[in-house]
Amino acid sequence: MTRRHFFLLALIPLLMLTAWHFLNPGAQLKSAQARLLRAISQKDAAACGKLIHPDYTDQWNFTAGDWPGILKDLRTLSPILEVTMVNPAIDSGNGVVDTSLRVQSNGGHASGMIAEKAMELQEMTRFLWKREAWRPWSWQLVSVQNPALDIPSDYRPGNLTAMPAF
Repeated sequence: MTRRHFFLLALIPLLMLTAWHFLNPGAQLKSAQARLLRAISQKDAAACGKLIHPDYTDQWNFTAGDWPGILKDLRTLSPILEVTMVNPAIDSGNGVVDTSLRVQSNGGHASGMIAEKAMELQEMTRFLWKREAWRPWSWQLVSVQNPALDIPSDYRPGNLTAMPAF
């Protein structure tokens, strides 16, 4: 056997591991969740738009069209924001990610309030995802749920100046 043969034999496990990652719905769902939280942290509307399903709805009556306004308001409230998962429970069969969130917020007039509210949340946040059946990497967010997260009912994304509660 030549060096080329040994190289090719060594490359096979790496290719198998890579294929497993891209074909494993659980790994892809966890990756989609991490990309969403990174996009929220960076307030990147384009990246969020790729991950939000057009039929998105949640307990606060927000829709997919509200996400750019939410990110704009987050940029105003906290220019430096980092949202990460803590102990996520992933059910790729049902497209559910239950996780606690760690929120670090700095640089804005509401940064302390945002971090404090996040620390007060005792319940895990549930992210509901949907994917096309044949593409394991095509996850899109359809809903977020956390009954303990209280958002004022008169808040409308993108209209933060009308909300003295924040």
